[in-house]
Amino acid sequence: MNFNELNINDSIKNALHRKGFENASEIQEKVIPLALKGNDIVGKSKTGTGKTAAFAIPLIQKISEKNDFALIVVPTRELALQVKEEIASIAVNTHVKTIAVFGGQNIKTQIDLLRRKPQIIVGTPGRLLDLIARRILVLNQTRYLVLDEADKMFDMGFRDDVAKIISFLPREKQTMIFSATMPREILYLIERHLKKDKTFFDLSEDNAPVQEIEQFYVMVDPKQKIYALQRVLANDNSKTLVFCRTKRTVDWLERLLSRRGIRVLAIHGDKTQGARNKMLEEFKRSRNGILIATDVVARGIHVNDIDNVVNFDFPSETENYLHRIGRTARQGRAGKAISFCANLMEYDVLESISARNNTVIHQLQ
Repeated sequence: MNFNELNINDSIKNALHRKGFENASEIQEKVIPLALKGNDIVGKSKTGTGKTAAFAIPLIQKISEKNDFALIVVPTRELALQVKEEIASIAVNTHVKTIAVFGGQNIKTQIDLLRRKPQIIVGTPGRLLDLIARRILVLNQTRYLVLDEADKMFDMGFRDDVAKIISFLPREKQTMIFSATMPREILYLIERHLKKDKTFFDLSEDNAPVQEIEQFYVMVDPKQKIYALQRVLANDNSKTLVFCRTKRTVDWLERLLSRRGIRVLAIHGDKTQGARNKMLEEFKRSRNGILIATDVVARGIHVNDIDNVVNFDFPSETENYLHRIGRTARQGRAGKAISFCANLMEYDVLESISARNNTVIHQLQ
């Protein structure tokens, strides 16, 4: 469906056109009309489906017309920045202002931004509660609430924080919740806080994003992984994201590849926020960059032109495999995922994921 067929105003359509977006993704087709009507929405979907624009477009349109306020709660600093940037790019032709608040950044700077009365606030639970406790952030006029990556927030221990944030919001509001999975705690939150006539849709069985990814595996001795990675990087002049299981492995791999003349970027939870932002921005701008990361970037970071994802270490949870490889083949692009299997158990897990998602995983020659 073309965006012209949706009830979107011209200022937003022009911004989308400049971003190169002409046709709505499936999640956008479903969410935008319902959100514009004011429905509460629960969306179960994978990453890489255009979810941010799905809730950003109706929020921007409604706020530009009514000058209301919206709160978007996300699990990580990286996702807060990404969502803020996406909203700002869509709202460029409107008066709607968006800010991101999160830990690891000077709170005085964020307080100054809040005093300018932005209409959309994107934040992580801990920093939002800090600002509420300081009476800098007052939410009683908020008319829209979005919980993005809700299952990730609960996995990170933010369940009580999210419930507390909701308690500061007015009862009459529009709520949208997006999550890759629906554990019992999220279903309880939905039943307690959303309207009875909420709309629930499930795109989790839609394999289109995975089907666009050409998947490969390499059986490799753990001690030979570095050589296997060098061969992959040497044979493909593309933008590549490499996943490791631990921060120590990321640092080790960064040092070793750099010594061998391969320029790489690295990001994990122990890097300062400034360093992480710098690395991500450099990776986004590069044409054939290499970023080594832990799972801190497996969800929520949208770099639309990643060609390859390499699982240097096999993910500790099978769900993370899909989140990792979902960093490529975004917005209709093709992509490649390569997994290093150090033993038959990891290979068996990969085969089961392949069967469950109706895909074929080839051995890399």
